[in-house]
Amino acid sequence: MASENNPSISYEIQYTKAADKFFVKHEKVKTQYEEAIRELLFGEHPEKVDVKRIQGKRSIYYRIKLGNYRVVYTIINGRVIVITTVLAGPRGDVYKKMGGIT
Repeated sequence: MASENNPSISYEIQYTKAADKFFVKHEKVKTQYEEAIRELLFGEHPEKVDVKRIQGKRSIYYRIKLGNYRVVYTIINGRVIVITTVLAGPRGDVYKKMGGIT
């Protein structure tokens, strides 16, 4: 997807099986997540998105807070920004599952 403001930047959101399984049941959260990503990349107020880098050895991961839910993702930069959505779910569940990600 290319930005209207900057057509030279494009991005792609990919979903792991675990994230996709969550989003099938939570379409509203998926829509909020995708809107948050667009705001971070191209919006006028990216500071309004509650995003933080996950601490510790998993510093390549970030999380977006969407109400009671958290979405964990990582970014691969290049000509096309690829955002791989790793996990999504209630706050406690996501952080417990992070232990299984290497």
